[in-house]
Amino acid sequence: MDKETLLKAVNYDYPARVPVIFHINLACWDYYERHQLSQLIEKHPTLFSEGVPPYGQEGVPVPYQPWCRAEEIWEDPWGCRWQTTMSGLMGSVIYHSLGDLENLATFKPPNPAETTHWYPVTWEKGKSPTGGSIGFFTALRSGEIGHGHTFLKLVDLLGYEKALFLLYDGGKELSKILAMLQEFNLALVDRFIEYVDVEWMGYAEDLGMQVGPMLSPNLFKTHIVPLYRELMESAVRHNAIIHMHSDGDIRALAPELLKLPVRVFNVQDRVNSIEWLKANFKNKVVVDLDIDRQFVTQQNEPYVVKEYLNYVMKSMYDAAGGLILTYGLYPHTPLPIVKTMLDYFEEISLGGKPWTI
Repeated sequence: MDKETLLKAVNYDYPARVPVIFHINLACWDYYERHQLSQLIEKHPTLFSEGVPPYGQEGVPVPYQPWCRAEEIWEDPWGCRWQTTMSGLMGSVIYHSLGDLENLATFKPPNPAETTHWYPVTWEKGKSPTGGSIGFFTALRSGEIGHGHTFLKLVDLLGYEKALFLLYDGGKELSKILAMLQEFNLALVDRFIEYVDVEWMGYAEDLGMQVGPMLSPNLFKTHIVPLYRELMESAVRHNAIIHMHSDGDIRALAPELLKLPVRVFNVQDRVNSIEWLKANFKNKVVVDLDIDRQFVTQQNEPYVVKEYLNYVMKSMYDAAGGLILTYGLYPHTPLPIVKTMLDYFEEISLGGKPWTI
């Protein structure tokens, strides 16, 4: 994605094309025949300007991150232990470091000078460290504080039920944990501003389930929104574009989300519905639309995919801008569907408008 197209889309300045992102999850390289994926990449050079990665060759190990290696237990910088069953896919926490709140008295948070939420880091002027989280755009000087930085980190530390009970009950323990998280997150944002001089700042945090949010709108408004606002405002003062990602059904939280200084929102399509997004997000925030990968692309009829994408574009496209199209490829997607998605995205990336035909 080139800088000019991205900025024109974000600023409603009539981009020549809709910016598109086609992300191939690393797990795909051990699921599909590597030569098949490599050939698809070679046939869509606009989408993959860097070409086939080194691990596109048979026998070359896929560079899985430590937290995405099957059957290995990984401890994050907050002392939570994770495990996954498929390399390339983030697993779940099997040990919550503050599952027993008595541990809070002696708990020490990680040092933001040495690590992000996920990986060790050495801060250097002009270099932007990233673990590849959502919200990092290489076309601009970009930063991201790590997926699951506030509410989800509270869940990681405590476990889901205990986190919700603590949010509901309030009290000194909740205040101490949230203050600790906020101090760490603010320090990361400050470093991205100081060392990277960020033009674009990403805040990724899943808030939705398949139906409804993971916490009530009232708890979200009371405890989480003020922290989000503070985290974003320092980057806004630096004139950075704020990008936020959240998976799941976030419709009940939208009134509060739309009050935040978010310029670009990466949101899932079907779980919120295109009709709702058109009515509530279009022309209010730039929509970085995450195309469904649970139903539409998990079937065997390419025409279903084309019809759906045409419907999406007819509903959400505006010549002035305000739209980014994103798709993440994961294992089990039929190869004919992968090709259909690639062909459609490639045509859009070249300035075509297949939905008008």
